[in-house]
Amino acid sequence: MRRALVALASVATLAFTSSAHADDSSYGPFYVQGGVGISYWDFPNLVAGFGYSWTGFDPQIEAGYHFSGRHDGFVLGLRQAFILTGIQAHAAGLTALRGGWDIPIKISSFELNIDPFGTVGIGYLFDGPSAGISLTGGVDAKLFFLADKGVYAFVRPIELGAQCFEDAGRCAFSYAMSVGAGFALGK
Repeated sequence: MRRALVALASVATLAFTSSAHADDSSYGPFYVQGGVGISYWDFPNLVAGFGYSWTGFDPQIEAGYHFSGRHDGFVLGLRQAFILTGIQAHAAGLTALRGGWDIPIKISSFELNIDPFGTVGIGYLFDGPSAGISLTGGVDAKLFFLADKGVYAFVRPIELGAQCFEDAGRCAFSYAMSVGAGFALGK
């Protein structure tokens, strides 16, 4: 966690130096990205007044489009994620629409995008008949590191969420972080 905070502080320092400024993106509007992460889920008061929690491994894939015609501004995407645990053998999935706003910052020959977002979707367990509405919010930082190729690495240091199940009053809360890579297409 400490390393993630140091990396985020370093990126913020670079982003606000005199050579960095918000600008139009140099990359195409379509994107495909994949990542892996970890999540912590808290299920308070789900069974007879008792709660429990679990930690999961989260592989995910996402695709979307920026309406500016570049890799900036308003973006709408579709995410498919899986949550796998080893301790209690839970497996779950999440299919969600993602909306956000991507802000490109030029740093020398690199482009850094700061991307706040929100998702709404359906979360479901594979080992039982339980599903519910999921809402999350977070931020990605993308670094395009191969000039003119559209390839980027991303880090999602925080994504907070809640999922409320089909029977009223049952909600779970999550904290997730991810890393991955992607490709911007179309320019």
